Amino acid sequence: MLKARFGADLDPLIRRVLPFVARTRVHPDVLTLLGVALATLSGVAFALGRPLAAGIVLVFAGFFDLIDGVVARAQGTSSTSGAFFDSAMDRLADIVVLGGIATAMAAQADSAGVVLALWALGGSVMTSYTRARAERHLARFDVGLMERGERFAVLIVGALTGFVELALWIVALGASYTTLQRVLAARRLLAELDRTGVDPTAPPQTQSDQTGARNDVAAGRGAGS
Repeated sequence: MLKARFGADLDPLIRRVLPFVARTRVHPDVLTLLGVALATLSGVAFALGRPLAAGIVLVFAGFFDLIDGVVARAQGTSSTSGAFFDSAMDRLADIVVLGGIATAMAAQADSAGVVLALWALGGSVMTSYTRARAERHLARFDVGLMERGERFAVLIVGALTGFVELALWIVALGASYTTLQRVLAARRLLAELDRTGVDPTAPPQTQSDQTGARNDVAAGRGAGS
């Protein structure tokens, strides 16, 4: 939700608070990989029953996840391939962190906790999957209450305060609700796209172009009949 609301508008704030970010010459993909590596260490710490250490490491993982896009835009290296790589690594980070929590629950013979962790993981993956599928056809699709940033923040707070199970409940329920939001919104928007041939999420000028192209096609069919 925060990312959808602010998006790249966060860049100026991050540059003011962390001016070195915009000047770094480190490739954004390296920052993405550092984030995944730290997320993996956090998952291991969770699995070993060290939630406080896991939470601290997860803070740094979140930092690299936050700045890789800022650095890419500052360097002028933003690209579709970079966005794909970042998204794929985000899913890997989700899996190792929540998988680590599930492992800890299993070690404690807490079957309900394992189910809860897997529910949170499944919900997290589904929120990302539904958005990715919708954006294959829509110019923009940022519907949803709880995106990845919010999920990570909840897990960090839960780990640092010792309320990991409560954090899992919040993530599981929030991710499930977000998935439902996205499924319903995507069906509505895609149905409108099917009906009109115009992407309802596209900028006004693009919608005008799509309408004109659709009318041209319809006129061509009529002339040839």
